[in-house]
Amino acid sequence: MTKVQRLAHKMLQCQEESVRFSVTLLPTDHSRLEKLAQLMGYTKSAFCSELIAAALDDMEEVIDTPDSHIDKFLPSAEEYAEAFTAIEASLTPGHRAMLVAHYHFPNRTTTTDELAKAASYDHYGAVNLQYARLGYLLAKYLNCVLPTHADGSPFPTAILVEWSFEDVWYCTLHPQVAEALEIVGLVGWQR
Repeated sequence: MTKVQRLAHKMLQCQEESVRFSVTLLPTDHSRLEKLAQLMGYTKSAFCSELIAAALDDMEEVIDTPDSHIDKFLPSAEEYAEAFTAIEASLTPGHRAMLVAHYHFPNRTTTTDELAKAASYDHYGAVNLQYARLGYLLAKYLNCVLPTHADGSPFPTAILVEWSFEDVWYCTLHPQVAEALEIVGLVGWQR
């Protein structure tokens, strides 16, 4: 199964069968699409398939999704707290805002879109990027191997959150991370 097929399968929760998309274009966009397809030497249908495949590739790079649960490999709350203290100078205001906001969501679970708004980011992609950067910082300090996807690529956000899909992607702070945030005083003890 290709990368695009895997993502489409996960995103649409469908069997391994083709998926038909329907897109309504404005007349000017329709004309532009036909011209681009012709310039590229494609039929309009083939060109649209290439565009969708490219968009899915781009989405896969932005959406850092899990392939398995990793709780048993996570550091303790005390180890996370030590790491947060050690990397404090590297924490950006955005990192802090995301962590605090995430901690205060019910059950410490939210979507990346909601978290982006709470941390004053314009787009959920910034959450994925910043959590990935933070994941790399923590893993480096803790001298631990990052969790990986099934294809072996690093999965840095998984050191902070667990992902689940229910119509949209949700991320839940690992309990050890939430407790570490309390230990270092980044968040209050209240829920």
